[in-house]
Amino acid sequence: MSQTTLSSRSGIEVASLDESILLPQLGCPAGSIGIAVGDMLGHSNRAVIEAAFELLDLRMHEQVLEVGLGNGAHIPFVLTQAPGVMYSGVDLSPTMIAVARCRNATLVREGRVLLETADVVAMPFSTASFDKAITINCTYFWPDLTAGLKAIRRMLRQDGTLVIAAITPESAAEMPFAVFGFAVHDAATLEAACIVAGFERVSVGRFVEPSLDPLADPPALRDAPREFYLLRASAA
Repeated sequence: MSQTTLSSRSGIEVASLDESILLPQLGCPAGSIGIAVGDMLGHSNRAVIEAAFELLDLRMHEQVLEVGLGNGAHIPFVLTQAPGVMYSGVDLSPTMIAVARCRNATLVREGRVLLETADVVAMPFSTASFDKAITINCTYFWPDLTAGLKAIRRMLRQDGTLVIAAITPESAAEMPFAVFGFAVHDAATLEAACIVAGFERVSVGRFVEPSLDPLADPPALRDAPREFYLLRASAA
């Protein structure tokens, strides 16, 4: 896939999309619109992505799994967090995986990055393959929150760490997510699901992103600053 193809729609075109077209693309971006939506999401979510990986606290030579990596623009940043980090990521969208592989082609060839199209409950990895796992703005789209967390727990080694970043219901209430099937969970629901899935020492903090340029993002996503839960849990 060429860089020209990857950039086939501009940010201005995305900003002009009707919410009925834009919002269904957030869970599984597809086609040329999906590529542009992935670029927009990578930009607008940069602050929470960096905050979530800071909380994950990657260490030397750790194996990290990301569920819902989007277009993978942040992967080079992840690999700078500690020497020898190995990154694996899955996304439901074949479009996003194709874009991420193109963006990170050298890292993929070197074996430092592995990217696969997969659902959270059907990831193509062996049990206990990872030291740490992370999912950012993805739990809204899982048909079963607990099942998704159980699948991630199976991927983690004993005492492995999970970080979840998810918008708070208060911030989500300002956006028309519910109409399009987004399941926004409160802190108690996220914590309870983690416990049932086999995690312990669950802590939930909050992150308020910096204000965004009001002209930079589509109307449905520009009501910044948004507030997110940052949840950290250990594999029991």
